[in-house]
Amino acid sequence: MPKPKNPNKSGTPAVESTQLHTAEAAFQRLQPDLDAIPLTGLEVPRLDLQAAAVQAIGVAEALAAPKLRQRIAAIAATGALDATLIDRLEGVAWATWFARYKFLLTSATHSGAALPATLVERAYETRARMLKTLEYHLDGDAEAVAQLAHLRAGSGHLDLANDLSGAAEMYRKHREAIQDDKRNFRGEDEQDAAALAAQILRLLGATATPEQALWKGYQARAAKLLFRHYDEAVRVGRFLFYYDDPESRFPNLYTATRATPTPPRTEKKPDASPVKPEAVTVDPPVGIA
Repeated sequence: MPKPKNPNKSGTPAVESTQLHTAEAAFQRLQPDLDAIPLTGLEVPRLDLQAAAVQAIGVAEALAAPKLRQRIAAIAATGALDATLIDRLEGVAWATWFARYKFLLTSATHSGAALPATLVERAYETRARMLKTLEYHLDGDAEAVAQLAHLRAGSGHLDLANDLSGAAEMYRKHREAIQDDKRNFRGEDEQDAAALAAQILRLLGATATPEQALWKGYQARAAKLLFRHYDEAVRVGRFLFYYDDPESRFPNLYTATRATPTPPRTEKKPDASPVKPEAVTVDPPVGIA
């Protein structure tokens, strides 16, 4: 079955009915597990969650090859990995894709709401200044670069609020690396960005809609499971392809979903395609570190 296409950050995706049915069915199967995950402390990762799901589906399909499944089963028998996480990866990925789809669908009516021009201008100025600071000092950090590419790819007021929240989070995480910047760094930007994001969301109504809150929560829960399952698949995949460019074949989700190059805001973002490992070319030993 063809994999779902990825939307622009603020738009609902164009998706075939069969794909939507597959995604919804996967979500319904996973829903009891999702409901059991506490929401306290959970956040949606700062990456293209649907592109991450597509990437995970590709890896799951690649690891489903019969020869690989035999090796994975042998490794799992030693207790060195949890084969269940790999078996369920594709379903978790479809469910994650669906949770994001529903959130985008419920948010669509709010993203174009009118905001005060002064608020929008200040928000864009703050965002631009913070991204310049982060990009200049974190160009050697692959995960940070991928997150920044995602922040730059947004459009619309809802994305602007999310980008400000993401930039504030990165300021907290990387303060030591950026605080000596004399050109763009401002100590108050972290707090201002968070406040601006909250104000925008309040005016858009994004924090007041019960359905949006519901699907935002499911996004965060599904993402938690997706990362757990995908990380196990990456771990065994890199072992099985240890001598055959393992990191490129099995990248982390931030790297895999990085927009390269980041398209201008007036252009449509191209679909993300999963990185799919090719046929096995070596016979690795049984066992995994």
